[in-house]
Amino acid sequence: MIFPAPRFLLLLFFLLGSLPFGSAPLLAAANYKTVRLFGTDYVDARDLARRFGLTPKWLEARKKIRLQSQWTTIDFTVHNVDFTLNRLRLFLSDPVAAHRGSLFISERDIEQLLRPILQPGSKKPVPRLKTIVLDAGHGGHDPGNRNPRLKLEEKRMTLDVAHRLERLLTAQGYRVIQTRKTDRFVDFDDRTALIRKHRADLFVSIHFNAFTNSRVAGTETYILTPRGQRSSPQAERDTSMARTAYPGNKHDHWNTLAGYHLHRHMVQALGLPDRGLKRFRYSVLRSADCPAVLVEAAFLSNDAEGRKVATPAYRQKIAASLAAGIKSLASTLDRHR
Repeated sequence: MIFPAPRFLLLLFFLLGSLPFGSAPLLAAANYKTVRLFGTDYVDARDLARRFGLTPKWLEARKKIRLQSQWTTIDFTVHNVDFTLNRLRLFLSDPVAAHRGSLFISERDIEQLLRPILQPGSKKPVPRLKTIVLDAGHGGHDPGNRNPRLKLEEKRMTLDVAHRLERLLTAQGYRVIQTRKTDRFVDFDDRTALIRKHRADLFVSIHFNAFTNSRVAGTETYILTPRGQRSSPQAERDTSMARTAYPGNKHDHWNTLAGYHLHRHMVQALGLPDRGLKRFRYSVLRSADCPAVLVEAAFLSNDAEGRKVATPAYRQKIAASLAAGIKSLASTLDRHR
């Protein structure tokens, strides 16, 4: 799978209370001064920065703005859906807009993307993290993506990473359930049924990417798109999906927080291009009755990345990065409970 995109109000929430960057007072969700642009409510980036303790600075007049504090640096670029938060790439649902000499970020991106990351404790109750379902993508008659030159199959690589991650998480005291432990096919309904059966606190679906252009490379992470918002960076072909509230949407706040932590640790550990934290309505995410994240650790179709994934040491590094992301998530939840 592959995609791109970013948003603005994140900065405001960053300064409110950033997870990895520092701590700020918890504010009630706020009556922003909004302006209606393209049928969506937008907020001025400079006003948000001043209100929440970030200093706005033009990097390029009327085109690129930086919002910065001691802990946080957020860069927004006009017309873009992708932005950076402390150098990590994230995608907005609505593009950054230019209006009356400033840049504006949509209010719904603030609430659904930035607030969960910067102000996780703004939603109560804060869940505990004890039982984790690991989903090794594909299996059996479904090989997933392949690299014939390197004789790689996604289904084998995902299963190996899932086994390695299970061992790491079990050693940390988590209860771990796997959707499959062997090379067999498990349909989507059975995968998500395990979440309900075991009352899981987190679902992690492990995948490897591919594209027709073998030069495309990098790590990307997906969470479920909130109802009424555009998936990023591309929309689903079935436009009615945006109007549907799926079971997974009950966990939008925690989906975002979990996706952020796992993506951050993968990007830092693996050293591959950062393709971003994105949102899409994948089947396993739609039906997951707990916070859920789908990771695309690397591109098998890229020979340089494929050769890395082919080594046990690199698959261990992938598993360790996911375990570190889960540990970081758990620490954040504990801090805000």
